[in-house]
Order: sequence, then C-alpha cells, then structure tokens
Amino acid sequence: MNTDVDTLTARIAMSMLSGMDTTVADRLLEALGTPEAVMSASEAELKAIGDVPKSIVPIQKRYQATERARSEVKFLNTTSIKPVWYRDADFPHRLLNASRPPVMIYTLGDVDLNASLTVGIVGTRHATTYGNAVTEQLVNDLAAHVDNIVTVSGLAYGIDVAAHRSSLAAGIPTVGVLGHGLNRIYPAVHRDVAGRMVRQGGMLLSDYDHEANVNGYNFLARNRLIAALSDALVVVESGEQGGALATARLAAKCGSRVAAVPGRVTDVYSAGCNRLIATGQATAITSADDLIELMRWPRKNTQPATDKTTALPDLTPDERTLLHHIMTTPGCDNDMLATASGMSAARIMTVMIGLEMKNIVTLQPGNRYEVIQTIDPASLLT
Repeated sequence: MNTDVDTLTARIAMSMLSGMDTTVADRLLEALGTPEAVMSASEAELKAIGDVPKSIVPIQKRYQATERARSEVKFLNTTSIKPVWYRDADFPHRLLNASRPPVMIYTLGDVDLNASLTVGIVGTRHATTYGNAVTEQLVNDLAAHVDNIVTVSGLAYGIDVAAHRSSLAAGIPTVGVLGHGLNRIYPAVHRDVAGRMVRQGGMLLSDYDHEANVNGYNFLARNRLIAALSDALVVVESGEQGGALATARLAAKCGSRVAAVPGRVTDVYSAGCNRLIATGQATAITSADDLIELMRWPRKNTQPATDKTTALPDLTPDERTLLHHIMTTPGCDNDMLATASGMSAARIMTVMIGLEMKNIVTLQPGNRYEVIQTIDPASLLT
C-alpha cells in the first residue's frame, strides 16, 4: 500500500462511521483538512462545522472506529485486497453517483472500471431454465459484439451467478459486488466461481471491512453499488418483489439505463420484469442487439484489417448478379431480388442455396440476406 499507515487507518475509520458518505466526508475534510484531523477532532469542533450527522460527533464512536480500522489495516497487510479511497484516481467514478456513495471500497482483482463499458445483470435467486438461457445468450452476444465490456452482479444464487459463469465462459471480465468483507464468500458454494473471476481478469468488490457481519440488510445495501456501477442494468427474471427490482429503482435514480427481459404473463419469475416494462421503469430487451442499440455502444469491427477484397470462389453469372444486388440494396430479400433480377422465385432459391453452401451469404430473420465475406461489389461486375 502506498498510503502511510496513519492516513489509511484514518480513512478506513471514517468509512466505518455511521452516516458517513462522500458528501459528509467532503464537508469534514474541507473544514479540518485530513482524515486524521477528522478522527481526532473534539466534539465541539465537529458540531461547529454544522450539518454533520450526530452519529459521527461522539469522540467515543470515532475512537472505536479507529481501533477497528487498525485491525483492518493489519488484516489488509496479509492479503492482496486493495483499499480504495473515494478521492483516489482508480476509485470507480460511477460509484460517486450511488445512493450514499462509499468513501472506501475494498477490491480483489484488476479491472479498470473507469475505462470499461459496464452492464449489470441481476434477477431472482430462483432462476428458471429460460432465465439462465437468456443470461447466457445475452452475455455471449455482448462479448462477441462489444469491445471492453464488463459485467457486474452480486454473486448470489440464480441469475447473478449465471451472469458471472457466462462471462467466464465468454472470456470477459466480471465483477462481483459483495454484501460482506472480502475475507469470505457467501454463499460458500460460489467460492470456486469467485476465484475464477479474480484469476480471469475480473474483480470482487465491497464497501464492507472483513469484520462485517453477513446479514440481509448488507445485501440490500450493496445493491446500490451494483446499480451505480452499471451503465445499463438488465433485470432478467424477477418476481413481483425482490432485490432485483430494488436494484432497478436505484439504478434509475443514479442515471443508469434500466432494461428488463419480458416473459410470459403466467410465469411467476417474469412478473417483476413485465411490471417494470409496463410501468415504463425499464425498456424491454430480448437480445444483446436491443441493449447495444439502447446504449448506442460501438460494435466490434469484425472486418479484416487487411485488403478489403476477398478472393472470390468460382461464381456463376446468376450468383454474381444476386450477390451484387444483396450488397448494394440494404435489407434485400427474395421479393426484391426477383424484381431486380427478373429471375423466378425457384431460380433465386436455388442460387441462394448455392451461395450459402459456399459460405458467402447467410439468411437472416425476415428472409433477408447478409454477406458474411468481405467482398468489393465492383468485383462482381467484372
């Protein structure tokens, strides 16, 4: 750690005070200068600042926090866990928009969250086959089409861990936001997933020290961090009530875009998503393409960086004609090909099957064709 022990101890102690957030910290530091001065100030000095939470004023509370912070510093010195102060350059700037932004977080792993696109993926702990499949497809397609993408979730049962596992399989970093210190993993059955997340370029993150108890309130509170870290928050499955819906509301408050995957009206764990969509609290998405368009994220350049012209296989005159029409007419389908070429529907079908077999075109929804090789249209006329 580059920060000296006394400063680090004072920073951690400040973070442990009830009622502390970045707004309060800024007010205290502006008046007193340093975290050490804040923690050693008299009660009269703190009261004189004005608009300071009463829970911070008692000198005994600050003494207790300092003692606990000393224990935390000793613990950190034995681990690879990194304490990050809210004024540090590598503090995730999105967290400053959170409800009650933390003044100190703890991280394990190495992800530059300030240089990444982030998508939070949350949902019920009782994920269905549908929910797991949607999560996997969403993550796979985001990995395939968007550079520098990072997923964020809470490492809980259900959709959360499905998002992390899918990210690991797709080879993209994934961040688990925990409701307890980084000295443990809860639920313990996800310890292996957590380890792989860190080893494969992801991160575990928490604003709780290692002595914090595991309780329900902490998990609800950590949802504000998931919400704030996410450029877009996607709710895949949720019942009428649940932590995912609370996270969605928090995301909207801090300026993140909220999306939800619709489901059948008879499905219990789609009820929450359908409600978010129906009430305008979330945009309905059914694919990664929908999310990419919603966020206006740049797509990966999948074209070769070398010569734009790919050597063509041996093509018949009819194949060249239809291929030229497809490449020069956006959204070209069979009817458009028939009008432009004068060929019969049967002939067009035969020719297009040939082009598909040569791996030159592929059929898209709506009977529209897409060229999957890099070809100069002018070369088709020679």
